[in-house]
Amino acid sequence: MIPDDTRVPPAREHAGSLRTRADGGVAVNFALLLLVLLGVVGGGVDFARYYDIRSKIQTAADGAALNGAVTARDSSSGGSSAADRTTAQTVARAWFDKAVADIGSIATITSSAAVTHTSSALTSTVTYDGSISTTLLRILGITTIDFSGQAVAQVGLGSPTYVDILFVIDASHSMAIGATATDQATMMSKIGCTIGCHFTTGNDTVAKARKAGATLRIDVVKSAIAQILTKAQTMQASSIAAGYGSTIRIGLYTLSNSLTKSLAPTSDLTAVATALAAVDIASVMGETGTNFHTSLATLAATSMTIGDGKTAANPKIFVVLMTDGIEDSAYQAVVKAGLNLTADPKFVTYSPYFRDTDYGFNWDVQGFDPSLCAPIKTRGINMMTLNVEYLIPTLSPDSSDSRYLYIKNTLKPKIQTNMAACATSSEWALYASTSADIVTAVDTLFKAATKSSIYLSK
Repeated sequence: MIPDDTRVPPAREHAGSLRTRADGGVAVNFALLLLVLLGVVGGGVDFARYYDIRSKIQTAADGAALNGAVTARDSSSGGSSAADRTTAQTVARAWFDKAVADIGSIATITSSAAVTHTSSALTSTVTYDGSISTTLLRILGITTIDFSGQAVAQVGLGSPTYVDILFVIDASHSMAIGATATDQATMMSKIGCTIGCHFTTGNDTVAKARKAGATLRIDVVKSAIAQILTKAQTMQASSIAAGYGSTIRIGLYTLSNSLTKSLAPTSDLTAVATALAAVDIASVMGETGTNFHTSLATLAATSMTIGDGKTAANPKIFVVLMTDGIEDSAYQAVVKAGLNLTADPKFVTYSPYFRDTDYGFNWDVQGFDPSLCAPIKTRGINMMTLNVEYLIPTLSPDSSDSRYLYIKNTLKPKIQTNMAACATSSEWALYASTSADIVTAVDTLFKAATKSSIYLSK
């Protein structure tokens, strides 16, 4: 028998029981929390895969819709007979099925195609829906994510319009900021800055940022144009097959302190892709900043044959100005036998503006002046604008820089209004914040520029 004085008092027995239950509760709560955290991380990974795969499926649908419309147009009845439209629908479905066959992680997918005919146009619609297999979300019991969408293409039944599309890409240092907060964090960790530090000093921070895995804002813009080239090639092949030749020519320009022609308008879309790949942040002598006054004046004076688009020799001209809408006077030059910054000698102030003198010169920062577009539009050139939102640095010390705070609080609210005033039509003045927005906006402007020929309408 155990002596009475060795027994655990009732209160202590109860406390021990509480500890046991508490320890067990902590373990259960930790397990639940871990499950939630894994689900959140898994959701991020799976949704990133989802948007990538979904984009590829939409591209497949775009191509299928285009081929359906062109097949109907080139048939013996020109698409007026039901039999020829049925054949075109079959072609569209086959194109789509072949294009999505190589896309991984699609769990299920169904599609349909319809082609309609009017006196002025053939319309081809490809509709799809299905689901994508998940990976880490399976922890939460989610095995698939559903998707659906459609692509609509039209082919005008009259003669096509010939167009020259000139992409003018802002290549100043603000376009070298990380495209997302994650990219900016990567840049800060690996190169010590997120914006405005990419100079010709023998230390290529742009290359280092990309090597570290960061995507820059200009990379997103280039990727959006690259996707357009894929659609343009499909349209080009169709117009050539119909006997019209190439109805689309594309040219590339970049702007920083001055306008640089990367490639004159050409129907050689392979050459355009090569030139686009070479476009990068301006970091050579005499560049670095942004001078809309000089750049747009140069564009207005550029020799171009501007016509009504009825023949290849007299194309309609469309300029797609892609910029964050901030102008500044920084200028890379040799100062006192060393590489340094100084004020752009051709810079023209535009109110309101912010002047920073901490760097030994008047570093002026200001918004976009829409009056600079008037001489271009007066020539009969169609202006389209894409306001690629100026990303304010989110990490210290860049985030507290007085110039960026001025841009955030004073200039940014007015940029879209001013860029809209630059565009020939209000429908041609778009705004993009995220990377996905940029892709969608470039696609929209391209459709608008080519809609009088063969074009995707949705």
